[in-house]
Amino acid sequence: MNSVIPSLDRPSIIAIPCWNQRDGITEVISDELHTLGYQPVQFQVGSAIPEKAEVVFSFGPYGKFLTIPRQLAKLPPEQKPIFVHWNTEGIPDPRIPWKLMSSVSGWRSWLGRIQDSRNGAAKIRGSERFFSLIKSRMSRFRYLGDYYYALRRGWLDIFADTSQIYAEIHRQHGLPTIVAHWGATPRWYKELSLERDIDILWMGTRGTKRRSLLLDRVRSELDANGVRLHLADGKENPFIFGDERIHYLNRSKITLNITRTWYDDNFSRIALAAPNRSLVVSEPVLPHCPSFIAGTHYVSVPVDSLAQTILYYLDHEEERLHIVENAYGLVTTKLVFRESIKSIMDAVNQVYQSIHPIEDGPMLGIYNLPG
Repeated sequence: MNSVIPSLDRPSIIAIPCWNQRDGITEVISDELHTLGYQPVQFQVGSAIPEKAEVVFSFGPYGKFLTIPRQLAKLPPEQKPIFVHWNTEGIPDPRIPWKLMSSVSGWRSWLGRIQDSRNGAAKIRGSERFFSLIKSRMSRFRYLGDYYYALRRGWLDIFADTSQIYAEIHRQHGLPTIVAHWGATPRWYKELSLERDIDILWMGTRGTKRRSLLLDRVRSELDANGVRLHLADGKENPFIFGDERIHYLNRSKITLNITRTWYDDNFSRIALAAPNRSLVVSEPVLPHCPSFIAGTHYVSVPVDSLAQTILYYLDHEEERLHIVENAYGLVTTKLVFRESIKSIMDAVNQVYQSIHPIEDGPMLGIYNLPG
């Protein structure tokens, strides 16, 4: 393993939260940070921030976002790490007027903060049942409200988003946002040279009624034509992660993409399938990541044509493989995970340099460090 050489003009120790025990994203971010010359340190959300951490690199969130910024806010200024958050979750329906969306999000964040506080529900008489019902609801509104609450409190140093569309919405409303798309990473793909004996794969939770109905519809239409859809949905078959996911994608000719909602950023699915040379057939999606071009890197058709299109590309292998190779080239040479991490860390380094400016000396600059 290569030793990491600290740099005078950037931080060294980067703390990365683990949201759960199967948090593969934490491992990937750690890998890429190490390759870029940083020292990643992992910690469990809710536990103490690692000592000597100069940056906390949060993502997701897959739980209560405000947990970490609240911890950081309690630290003395000279001990407070730079806080960066990479949002990978969706926002509420963008057709909602911003004033209404902002108001509802602020209200939902406020409710969450009351619920999170010690005995918060008990402070409002008879509210226990209400808080129990709302606990897992309106999470997109809560995340949005939490981000802008953290912004107002001065807790957010750097904010990034996987979606170009969401990033522009945030910028328009006062939250400076870096675009850092999903890309491929060596942990997510291998060339296994397996027989492509699975015609069509779906992986992930059904999530919403809309997606579940569409999955059942496509499967029914495929079944009528003698084609089997393998569902790794946590119910019919177990979810797939890590090496097992790579194995299934190496066996799958086609991977199906259906979003939870019409406006979701679902390009992470392409970033998983493409480097394993499985063709993605998708319902139309918004251009969250313009690098992915429909017809060149994946196939996009209306939901009514999904089954028919899958059958077409199963029968036309040469056309399928042409798109597969285009996508493979994109996600293994250009749209790679490391570049997204680097773009975020470039912004972190600028903040770090503003906090620790280098003074010009006769031969070598030195840090103007606190104390």
